Amino acid sequence: MCGSSKRLKKGLAMALAWRRKGMSILAMLTGLILALAMVLGMAGEAYAASLRPSEQNLHIRFTHGISLPLGVIGLDTSNNHYYCMEAGPITDYTVGPVRLLKDDQNARRMAWILEQYRKAGARDHAAVAVIIQDHFGIGTQWAQQRESVRQQHPDIIPRAEQIWQESENKVAADVVVERIDAVALRSGSVAVSVKGYNGELVEGVPFTVTLEGPAHFVSTGKATFSGVSTATVQHLAWEADGHGEVTAKTTYEYGRLRTMDGIQQLLGLDSFVSTGGSATTFTVRKDFAPMVSTTVSDKVVDAGSPIFDDVTSGVADSSSHWVPDLALQAEGYYFDGLTADDLGLVIEPRSQESADGFLARIKQAGYRPSAYGQTSFTGSGQTVRVQAMTEPGGSTPYLAGEADRADGGGTGTGSFGTWVWVFRRASQSDEAKQYLVRDWSSTFLEAAESNVNRRKVAVESTVTEHSAHVGSELSDTITVSGFPSDHGSFAGNEEYGFGADRPHATVSVWWSGDADDAVNDEAYKPTGAEVPAEDEHHRLVGSWEIPARNGTFKFGAGSLDAHGEPVHIVADQHGWYVFVWEFAGDDRVMPAASRYDDAWERTRVFEPGEPEEPEEPVESEEQLPHTGISMVMPSAVAVAFLSVGCTMLAIVKRRRR
Repeated sequence: MCGSSKRLKKGLAMALAWRRKGMSILAMLTGLILALAMVLGMAGEAYAASLRPSEQNLHIRFTHGISLPLGVIGLDTSNNHYYCMEAGPITDYTVGPVRLLKDDQNARRMAWILEQYRKAGARDHAAVAVIIQDHFGIGTQWAQQRESVRQQHPDIIPRAEQIWQESENKVAADVVVERIDAVALRSGSVAVSVKGYNGELVEGVPFTVTLEGPAHFVSTGKATFSGVSTATVQHLAWEADGHGEVTAKTTYEYGRLRTMDGIQQLLGLDSFVSTGGSATTFTVRKDFAPMVSTTVSDKVVDAGSPIFDDVTSGVADSSSHWVPDLALQAEGYYFDGLTADDLGLVIEPRSQESADGFLARIKQAGYRPSAYGQTSFTGSGQTVRVQAMTEPGGSTPYLAGEADRADGGGTGTGSFGTWVWVFRRASQSDEAKQYLVRDWSSTFLEAAESNVNRRKVAVESTVTEHSAHVGSELSDTITVSGFPSDHGSFAGNEEYGFGADRPHATVSVWWSGDADDAVNDEAYKPTGAEVPAEDEHHRLVGSWEIPARNGTFKFGAGSLDAHGEPVHIVADQHGWYVFVWEFAGDDRVMPAASRYDDAWERTRVFEPGEPEEPEEPVESEEQLPHTGISMVMPSAVAVAFLSVGCTMLAIVKRRRR
């Protein structure tokens, strides 16, 4: 073990003493060598920096041929402790070349022990010295000296083994950092644990976690967190500051050992330093891009009906996540009166284009909103049915077809409508603004957001003659309005889900009466709006197609139908003849028909020679005002007198007989 430097003659005296005791020449040489070492040590003390010998409370002594110290041998000017690594050479306390000992598990355990037992008692320092010789010692003499220690101080060796065992779970091999429970990439936690060489958690190790990227720790408000490891995994909450990748890097502390070369090689604690542990990288995003997907509630809407849109909230990209319960206002614009030629002329918002800028571009293209809608959402996946209003934020419902009424009673070509929805950052709450970096707009004329508004057509017609005889040719003049001016040319649009125009309307002629008794025809005068079922008193004379478009049509008397065939309608028996115009409807025009009981649409046909009683047409929906004197009472009185007179005459004749 290490010996202390005294005087040369002390070494010589030791050699002579061994010789007088009959010890071998080898023992004498050993003594001389020790003496020479002392001399050299004395010379070193004169020319180099020196350690100071340790106090008695830092070591114990044992005898192995000579009395030797066991524990701290010397201290430097910083009071760092040094222990012997060689059993045999005697230290001269000269500070020699210093180098770091190779880092490994044992070195880290030893560094922990030196720091942990820095202020220990003499016997613990002796046990530490045993550990150094056991695990870091050099030379071959320690085994013999160890036995002397065991015999003279039986508690030291077990204590050394106990301290060494204690250090096994006290040093770090790595810091593990893992990202867990991320909430929408906007916040979450990293789990940090310091692990030893066997994978177990290690307590008491200082560590630091640094976030490199747009994020900070909630507890510190900074990108760095420093702490000390515990027996459990520590969860460190973070929040995103922006959008990008964040790398959580770790460092932890471990102790390093230094050796001092000289006549005796010494070992001591150098310092505790930080080294990099594991790291993890993840993507964070504070902001998000909201959007809506919409489906018009009704693909085909009749004129005068309200307009609805089913609006569903969502996010515009996969890395966006709605802030839980954050309310956002969405605004809708409904464009009506679009033509068939407009379909497919999609206008998409540009990257980072504002909502107002996009709507201005739509306006420059010739489109103006006819109605407006608004709603709010507090999360993704919510669906709201929104009704179009005549003004932004208004309460007056917009009705289908209103955009066309300004062009002359609905005779324009526009039949289609579409929605555009926007999220304006400026319209949101202060809280919401911190999560939205720009506006969002939907595409103009998307198929799912587009509908067609069916027009309502009007028909007026007048038969050429309201009374005629059997054998007469009947005809009618029909005036139709309300069709789109291009009706009949639209072939449909599969992408948008709109059907083609129905090109033809139908004109049918119906007869009603009593074929056996002309006097009884009056009983079958047309009544009701709908055509009757055919029976012996009601018969369909014929049905022809004419173009389904606006205009005035002459029908009958040789006029051509939609297929170029002449139409002749001859009254072949007495009774009533009614012309009925009907359109079955399509995606752009509502079904429509003239009334069966329309007085202007019927002709009363008599047998030849039968006196005609021309019928004056009567408005079917309102009574004309009564004028002049009522003839009901005088007529009834006359009939009564005539009846009485006839009765009296019969009585007189019978009496005369």
